[in-house]
Amino acid sequence: MESTTSNTPQVSEEEFEEEFEEEILEPFDPDKISIEQRVVSMDAIKRRLNQGTIRLSPDFQRNEVWDETRRSQLIESIMLKIPLPMFYVAANEQGEWEVVDGLQRLSTIRDFLLLNPVTNLPLKLDKLEFLQKKFGGMTFNKMESDPTCQRVINTIMETELRFTVINPGTPEDVKRNIFKRINTGGLPLTTQEIRHALYQGNSTKLLQHLMGSQYFIRAINSKINDKRMATRELILRFVAFYIFEKNDYKMNLDKWLSDAMRVINLFPELDEKKLSKVFTDGSAPKIKHHSIEDIRYKFELAMYRAKELFGDHAFRKSTIHDNKKSPINKALFECWSNILSGLSDDEFSKLLEHKADFTYSYKEYLLNEDVLNSISRHASQAIRGVNYRYEVFENLVKHYLDIS
Repeated sequence: MESTTSNTPQVSEEEFEEEFEEEILEPFDPDKISIEQRVVSMDAIKRRLNQGTIRLSPDFQRNEVWDETRRSQLIESIMLKIPLPMFYVAANEQGEWEVVDGLQRLSTIRDFLLLNPVTNLPLKLDKLEFLQKKFGGMTFNKMESDPTCQRVINTIMETELRFTVINPGTPEDVKRNIFKRINTGGLPLTTQEIRHALYQGNSTKLLQHLMGSQYFIRAINSKINDKRMATRELILRFVAFYIFEKNDYKMNLDKWLSDAMRVINLFPELDEKKLSKVFTDGSAPKIKHHSIEDIRYKFELAMYRAKELFGDHAFRKSTIHDNKKSPINKALFECWSNILSGLSDDEFSKLLEHKADFTYSYKEYLLNEDVLNSISRHASQAIRGVNYRYEVFENLVKHYLDIS
């Protein structure tokens, strides 16, 4: 099975069944929560951008990337002394800021004051609403070297930006809950958007890679639009239950998935000291796998097998015996991808030999009330729901593997 990826994965997020997202279940010690508002000068922002201590994730874009007109007009707003909205960041112990809200604005400021890291070119102002005649076509360096621009340069560099900073030591669950309350363009950040902003590293690169896998796109049998990162979260559910022992799951799916991303960022080494910072309450699940290459292989193997076994109805409540496809069910995706990835080649071949009978039996199972509850939007994240669906579907597979 050859690994292939696509650079343009497209799957409509309306294809996914909705699930209830649980709130924080545990109370927290207010003394451990450290949040402050800071006013930071543009001069200090430039210094941080030069240092790399403001971390800008290039692939975390809720909306389309701003065009040059919108970027230029943001700089024009600064030149006109128009206040910008609040920026939200999480600080780590190294003093770096992970940007959760305000990424487009800070990326624009970086490209203007310094360079765009991709094109290696500075932002050139254009299509300004009020200042085009004087500043159109100019870059920051050109303005700095022009004696007639010193006043506006001082205005830019003395601009004060407002930041809400969540300091290190604040519990991760609290941190994510705070950012969940942020509204951007009238929409609250999704849990995966928050994870993606907070836990940059191996995990975000892995999810991006898996989302582009042709095996995944074939299994999903649909184009993917990951604007709200539901597709990344779907894949992360497989990854989390693959690397962690499922019996250690404690009903908080947000924490389970977040912990998975934080642990993957430590791969391939699992330093005990660093792990203790992830699992501060001592509730670390058993880590079964810690190879990114292994995760990639098993994921694509699972996608290939799901397509072979379930056809266009993989991970859906509908089956190959139905005419109409139902939406992708997240619990079925997580469960079946893990079950199928764990079968040997001989076992999967035997299951395929009984494909017709197996899929008929599977269709009957999906009519069972207890099975439906275990994959429903309210019960699928409960411990009982997780354990029940794995037990039922693993036993179904075992039944056909035991046929002589």
